[in-house]
Amino acid sequence: MRIKAIISLILAAMTAAPAVMAATDNKVKEVKGTYQYYVPRHIARDQAEQIALERAMIEAIAREFGTVLSLNTQMDMRSSKKGESVDFYSTASSLVKGEWVETIGEPKFGLMIDGDDLVVTCEVKGRAREVNRAQAQLDVRILRNATGDDAESNAFISGDKCFLAFITPVDGYLTVYLEGEDKTVFRMLPFYAQTNPTHKVNANTRYVFFASTDGDEEQYQLTAEKGTERNTIYVVFSPNEYIKPVDRSSGEEQALRELSSDAFRKWINKARALDDQLQVIPRPITITNPVED
Repeated sequence: MRIKAIISLILAAMTAAPAVMAATDNKVKEVKGTYQYYVPRHIARDQAEQIALERAMIEAIAREFGTVLSLNTQMDMRSSKKGESVDFYSTASSLVKGEWVETIGEPKFGLMIDGDDLVVTCEVKGRAREVNRAQAQLDVRILRNATGDDAESNAFISGDKCFLAFITPVDGYLTVYLEGEDKTVFRMLPFYAQTNPTHKVNANTRYVFFASTDGDEEQYQLTAEKGTERNTIYVVFSPNEYIKPVDRSSGEEQALRELSSDAFRKWINKARALDDQLQVIPRPITITNPVED
């Protein structure tokens, strides 16, 4: 698979699970979560599956490690038929006392009808890590074709541009990666020609990455060869300086630097064991190739 900046960024689906790794932190545990998402009429099925997956992960983490929410507040851990708990889950994802480390196997999706409602179900199994110390609350948004917050989306059409909006309450260091179905992880930030270990960011500053107006070398266009492809963008942040993992170049012009999923996860485990403030934030996305008439 080839991946190039703006010219030919073909992102493969993350349909295969990451290879199982040995956890270096004894607080990493195997967890399992399920979720039933009542799909609002304006939500496409592929987007509904992504939402169900994220909430199944949250449920698995909450069940194993608990949450800082009160018992009364967390009583309704499922979406309503009208989709009214979307905001609740946006908050809950940052208030559970753990974080997702890796997925084991493939998430299992189902579809059923409940009266007049379409319901997407998801079962997911993975490893999660307990978090006992408060971490910086980050604002991470994947944007489609525009740089405003209202352009936030996890569903792309082949040919769309992808931007990343990021705000941190503390100074720190940032890297961004994308994983494909062939178990290859591509480094999106720092960009392929940069040699710095991370990208330094300042507190309380809104950054929009991959939207350079100086040329095409720092922009990304997402394309799918066929059907709908699933990918995951990983945003890695810490207030402490860290060193990104070893990656390599394919040798092709403007090709992003890459490493294997195994190597990426071994690096994450080691980095987390050394720095309990390091956060790895997954953002699943889909890329759909429209069917021609």
